[in-house]
Amino acid sequence: MISWFNSWAQGIILAVIIVTILEMIVPEGKNKKYIKIVMGVYITFTIISPIITKVTGNNFELDVSKYEDLFNSNSMQGANEITSINNQSIENLYLNTIKTDIKTELDNEGFESKKINITADINVENEEAKIYKIDIKGISGNGKLSMKIKEGAIIDKGGLKSESQNIDSGIIIDNIAPVGKFKEVKIQDGKVNGEITLSENIRKIDGWSFKDNNLKITKEFTNNISYRLPITDYAGNTSNVDINITQATYINVVYASHNSCIGWSFGYGNYDVAGKDAIKVNPVYRTEALAFNISGNVDKDFVQANTYIYTYWGEGSKGKCTTSGLIYNYGYNPGKNAFKSMNSNDLVTINSKKYFQFGGSGINGYLNTDANSQNPIPGEVANKYKYGISGITMKLKDYSQYSIIYQILVNGAGWVKTASDGSECTYNHNTPMSAFRIALVPKTEKQYVINQWNKDVGTFNMK
Repeated sequence: MISWFNSWAQGIILAVIIVTILEMIVPEGKNKKYIKIVMGVYITFTIISPIITKVTGNNFELDVSKYEDLFNSNSMQGANEITSINNQSIENLYLNTIKTDIKTELDNEGFESKKINITADINVENEEAKIYKIDIKGISGNGKLSMKIKEGAIIDKGGLKSESQNIDSGIIIDNIAPVGKFKEVKIQDGKVNGEITLSENIRKIDGWSFKDNNLKITKEFTNNISYRLPITDYAGNTSNVDINITQATYINVVYASHNSCIGWSFGYGNYDVAGKDAIKVNPVYRTEALAFNISGNVDKDFVQANTYIYTYWGEGSKGKCTTSGLIYNYGYNPGKNAFKSMNSNDLVTINSKKYFQFGGSGINGYLNTDANSQNPIPGEVANKYKYGISGITMKLKDYSQYSIIYQILVNGAGWVKTASDGSECTYNHNTPMSAFRIALVPKTEKQYVINQWNKDVGTFNMK
């Protein structure tokens, strides 16, 4: 037994010595890991084989060829996979190092970048790398972008190193939005110029003239209007300038809303809301009548309108304004595809000025009847103020220079989506409005005004 034990121990010591020597002489490389695996198997076999033989009485032999095949075939595939992973790690390390260097240079120059992408072809085994493109996005900061090439960044085949250089890229980083200062200047015939003095050059804006080295822009206005004009510099930074035309009289547009409890409420363009006085008193009040006056250097029929009137008396009925005696229909007025203007033969006088009118006072009045003196309105119905103007359609005789936009406010729903140039503005025909506003605008400014007004959709903003 002692002899067997001595033999077993000697075998283990010999195996360890052999493995140690092999590990020392095997060169470093991607295959050494797998050689060590085989050597580990050899030591394990040396330890356990005598025990198994002693216990079972059967010889336990190591099939070396099996491990050779494993090493020379399958294990080599694994080695290739690990080599591939290692190569990818080297590539990532290389690219991340470049990104870090670029970020450091940007930081040193007072800039900050949100994202850096590099397109490159890297061959780890040949130690070669070609960079095709560097994308730097989201740079914050302002000023000229310069680059610094460190000494030794480039080494030729003779071993000579490049000198340190500072290079002006010619690129100006601009993250500051332009600033515009607006003022209104009278010119002639009731026209005014809107002038914006700029802090820097901006991209062209349709309808505006550029002057003074493009640091001032101007536009002629013929009627009052307010909106927010976006301006964008050449770097893509955007800000807004508040346009507020208040002194133009070349074209005058006056519009009014009537409620029997309050009377007429007027609007004169800009953000004037006709009907807001009635809403302040009681939000359930409805607009029973609308009136428009258009004057100035335009044809009398330049602005035309059509309304939908919802009444207690129902389909096919007619109503009569208790103040003016004007006859109006349930539904579209003057008809489905008909329009009124200052050329209409049924103009009414309000505050000594002529208007074309839709609807009439008394639509919600207690015991008021239709035009045939029938169907008096019950008190419980009159007090709910359920009836009035529920839709507006407006258009222009000539769209070569102007557009017309309009928007209604409905109690419980707020402002509805803005309509323009012949489209109907309504919440639904059974829900009359409480207030409204309109604007005659230069065609180039139409979308700016619509965008501004549509921000109020669903709200009750009166500013």
